[in-house]
Amino acid sequence: MSAAPEKGRSKPADPLADRPLWGLWRELMALYPLWRSVLSAMNPRSAFRRENSYFWFDVIRGLRSMSSSLRVAQRLESVGDGDLDGLIALAEVNSRRQEHFFRTLVLSYVTVPFTIGAIWAQLMPGQLLSLVKEPDLAPVWGGTIAGLAAALAVRFIADWRARSFLALLQMARIERSAAALTASPATPAGSRSPAPASGRA
Repeated sequence: MSAAPEKGRSKPADPLADRPLWGLWRELMALYPLWRSVLSAMNPRSAFRRENSYFWFDVIRGLRSMSSSLRVAQRLESVGDGDLDGLIALAEVNSRRQEHFFRTLVLSYVTVPFTIGAIWAQLMPGQLLSLVKEPDLAPVWGGTIAGLAAALAVRFIADWRARSFLALLQMARIERSAAALTASPATPAGSRSPAPASGRA
């Protein structure tokens, strides 16, 4: 007898599973989740305890010292220079797309409705005013505004997090370059390499 088919739907295979760079990207995303930025912003003590204040000049030291950033930096210690450059390139693309999505959402949820409302108010002000003052529509207006605000907030946080992740990867590359310069022997300024010996053997 043939085996009975398994119930339920099988999980679709990841088309990028065989690409190591994308596996590393997914691993770092798990170490740097979106909700961490919300908790960090809601904890004012960390801003002053670790100089992680967005109200002062230095806004990168705190980003680098966050717990999620430390986990990412620790994972990057075993990543080669080529893979790190690839991760930075992916983070740049991701940051640009996040910015594009945020601008599109602002245009769709804010600019377009306000433009339509302004035109409607010019053409039929009485009808618009009656709709706004209709008590039965108050939950609809409130729910719509709350939903739009929540969508914009999530999109803004995602854009902010993407830029922070890009900055974190760039700082990792800067630290790696600085460490390589420190480890390599430097030639003192003004010194010359010894001239080859003259004369015959």
